[in-house]
Amino acid sequence: MFTIEVDKTYEIIIKIFYLSGVWQRDKESNFRYIDNRQLFYSFFGVLLPIFFLTNAYLCNDRNESLFSVHATIVAAVVYVKLLYLLFKKDEFLTFLYDPIIVHSFETREEYDRMIKKIQKFIRFVRPYCSAFFVTAFLIIVIRLPAFSADKGLPVFISFSWNDSEIVYWLAYLFVSLSCILYVIANVIAPIIWYIMMNYSIEYELLGNKLRNLGMANKTKETRVKNQKNFRLPRRSMFVKDLIVLIKSHRNLTETVERFRSCFSTLFFCQITTSGIVICASVYSLAFVSNQNIVQTEMYVVVLLYGIFDIFLVMYLANDITIASDRLSYCLFESNWIDQTESCKKYVLIMGEVLKQPQQLVILIYPMNLETFMTVINGAYSMFNILKNFQ
Repeated sequence: MFTIEVDKTYEIIIKIFYLSGVWQRDKESNFRYIDNRQLFYSFFGVLLPIFFLTNAYLCNDRNESLFSVHATIVAAVVYVKLLYLLFKKDEFLTFLYDPIIVHSFETREEYDRMIKKIQKFIRFVRPYCSAFFVTAFLIIVIRLPAFSADKGLPVFISFSWNDSEIVYWLAYLFVSLSCILYVIANVIAPIIWYIMMNYSIEYELLGNKLRNLGMANKTKETRVKNQKNFRLPRRSMFVKDLIVLIKSHRNLTETVERFRSCFSTLFFCQITTSGIVICASVYSLAFVSNQNIVQTEMYVVVLLYGIFDIFLVMYLANDITIASDRLSYCLFESNWIDQTESCKKYVLIMGEVLKQPQQLVILIYPMNLETFMTVINGAYSMFNILKNFQ
């Protein structure tokens, strides 16, 4: 028996949550202190979207106003992630360390195939997370007065409508700390992706177990074919194994539904805002004059963020649907033909149940690649409208 534990990358991410103070360890039992910390981060985090929106209204540069509106939308979505991070700690740990995520494999070949899939995903997650921390560091440092001629703020806000030196430094400190907090909050996205990927893997493993129903006993029959009463226990074992897999399927389906329900608000925000984020990023890269390479890098990072933030959620949800849709085919590939008539009835009933794939639906939006293409088409349409006003 082979197993796959949670990757060490996610252990590091969880340590970051604890070290930053966003999460508190269980041994700290002062509940009032925990609530105060959550309220502080909640209040502090909401100030950044308000600041961007204020800058969009007060600044005179039209391009900067557009960028500030763009930043407000991005910050609002990340703020929702921050709230999830603050108030859904138990849910995150429950889903991440659920026994379903710790897969068990019966063959070495199956283990090797799945571990390669997970490692390929981790090789994407590490540079993805690193890019945000590096970008946050650069946009904070590059706007220091020692490296910048004007008194601008991180995230390339000119702050031209302010004349006070004290207000400038307070705003600089606030935006810098907010950027760090928001980067930490955004790291929950790879955790959600990892959980979703493991759900699709578990459906695939369940399909393999359904496909192998009765196969081991069929080969064993050739060695004991002279025993007259062998067929009865063999069929009984088939039914027992089928019942175990039915319970596993029900448990997995209920877990995925709880996961969908828990993160439905976040998924809805991503679906409704990703098109605007992608459109504004492309517009900024195409028409806004970029003064340095770090500013260009920031626009590229935001564009990639807008694309991957919605694409990977839709792609992995689509994988869950596809993997669950194959279960009925896997069941009928098993050795069910040689079973008793009552056993065949159980198989047929279960086959009808498995014909309904697990689909994650947020309000009216099914989470699949078709919805992703709808978002991209909407972003392209908005970009054409903005281009006509250029």
